[in-house]
Amino acid sequence: MNSRRLAAETEDELYLLYEQYTDSLKPLLAFVETKVVKFPGPILNELRAVNDHVSRCFTNLNPSECHNEISKAKGHLVRAMLDCYKLLLISYEDDVKDFYQQYKDISLAVVNDGRFLPELKQRHKLAIKKSQDAKMAESQSFPEKEKAYEYYQEAILAFEDVVNHIDSNATGLANASQYAKQQTKKQLWYCFLSAVLGCLLTIIIDKWSAITECFWGLFGQ
Repeated sequence: MNSRRLAAETEDELYLLYEQYTDSLKPLLAFVETKVVKFPGPILNELRAVNDHVSRCFTNLNPSECHNEISKAKGHLVRAMLDCYKLLLISYEDDVKDFYQQYKDISLAVVNDGRFLPELKQRHKLAIKKSQDAKMAESQSFPEKEKAYEYYQEAILAFEDVVNHIDSNATGLANASQYAKQQTKKQLWYCFLSAVLGCLLTIIIDKWSAITECFWGLFGQ
């Protein structure tokens, strides 16, 4: 077994790497698991790559070679974090899309005295803008690429604000949904009455024509 100790500079680099994992990625992974439920394979692959590069530092590499391996490991760590942020954004975007789909036949203009819908559109527009900014920042090269963290965090907070806005108006949305159901029932009832009245009028007109013909047949001669 090789008992060679790592160089002090290599140990410092590894400490910073795993500090970033513990303080930044680990809480993010827990959030992804609660929000997305199924843990995504691509993120697991990035974590495997991190450990693979770190393990090479224990195979008699010199400090310069270890530095290169740790830099590559950090790159995979960054990509894992960015993948987490992207998955969370997709999940939030799906939540908002599901909401619009669920209420597509309901007038949201009546919720909260007409204030709900304009505020929802404004917050959603801001969330989309911040999401686009984050994706633009991610497209940059390292180290600028790491700045995408802050943009993604802002985008996620913006989408959380959209979801919270929807949740805080749950009562008004339920009332709007109930009102829409009542209007639908009224429309169906009116359609039924119209159909019945139409049939009755048709029968009356037909009978009236027969009565008229009979009358003229008796007294028209």
